[in-house]
Amino acid sequence: MSIREEIGRIGLKIFANHRFKFKVTYTDFHPKRKSPYFLIANHTQPNDPLFLGMFLKYYPYPVANALLYTKPMMRFGLNHIVTSIMKRKGQSDIQTIKQIIQTFNKKNRGVMLFPEGNASYFGKETPTDYISTAKLIKKINKDVIMGQINGGFFAQPRWGKYVKKGAYHVHFYKLLSESDLETLSVEEIAAKMETAIKFNDYEWNRVQHIPYRSQTKAEGLEYYLYACPVCNSYSHIHTSGNEIFCPTCGKIGEIDLYNNIKDSVFNNLVDWGDFQEKLIPDILKKPIISEGELFEIYFENLKRVSQGQVKLTLTKESITFDKENLHKSFLLEDIKGFALTQKNFISFDHENETYDIKIDHPKLILDAMHYLKKGA
Repeated sequence: MSIREEIGRIGLKIFANHRFKFKVTYTDFHPKRKSPYFLIANHTQPNDPLFLGMFLKYYPYPVANALLYTKPMMRFGLNHIVTSIMKRKGQSDIQTIKQIIQTFNKKNRGVMLFPEGNASYFGKETPTDYISTAKLIKKINKDVIMGQINGGFFAQPRWGKYVKKGAYHVHFYKLLSESDLETLSVEEIAAKMETAIKFNDYEWNRVQHIPYRSQTKAEGLEYYLYACPVCNSYSHIHTSGNEIFCPTCGKIGEIDLYNNIKDSVFNNLVDWGDFQEKLIPDILKKPIISEGELFEIYFENLKRVSQGQVKLTLTKESITFDKENLHKSFLLEDIKGFALTQKNFISFDHENETYDIKIDHPKLILDAMHYLKKGA
């Protein structure tokens, strides 16, 4: 580990401990372990890779979304504060697999994976296919350590602001040994990972009853909540402080000290998220329109070039971006790797081009696209 990297990690610890209240426990695993291993974890918030590595002397190298490297500050952190492995989100990347194998075999370091791919939207795990991760783990055959995170979503949800001294609990334990991997099938490994990664911060805090004190816990939810559970209207939700509003119905919820939602049809975001997804077929009877800043991505030199503010129109057949002197339209069947990458950025590939758009209604666009791509 370089001196610069060690200084960066010390700075991260000071910064993080000032903001959050950490509780870390270990079972059948030592935080100073030097021999390489896979670290897998549930993904509660964007900073999980940094925080997990902060507790481990010889931290496993995290696999990071290639789009982050197109932002200079993020690129500096991923190259100089921590060592990371670049991966294109939503797509199989043979080069990434080669880097992972080299990290184990040549650098004698472990690798940190978040099989869900995305930080949690509403406080529980994101459904995903674990088979590809299981195949990789089976092939390399190194111990699998689980980092079970609880409270991270409440401490800083991906759509919102951090909560001062928000509780962030981590339990590290050995999930699978090398001898286990030799005897288990890929499907059995995938099933064990899927079970281990399940979490629900609402259920956890009903037992823990930990207060999260903030006056801005709802702010940012308008990016991810798009449907009112009272009148079923969509794309008009707005927030202020800890309160959630619909322009027609007025106040439709308030996040309390323990992150439950009071004065609402739903007392948690998990159920609210499930409800609004079921409205997508009706919503898609008309084009979905939003606005945002469109970027073209150039991975060869890790640059992003803004195309300015555009109007996005999503129909059952295509997605279109329009502004004066610019018109881009793509058939949905030709789009690959569609993903919500950060708070309100959606990225996708079309042929040999990659786009990233900072959009007003990212979760609505994502849910609609997933519904359409499934051929429903």
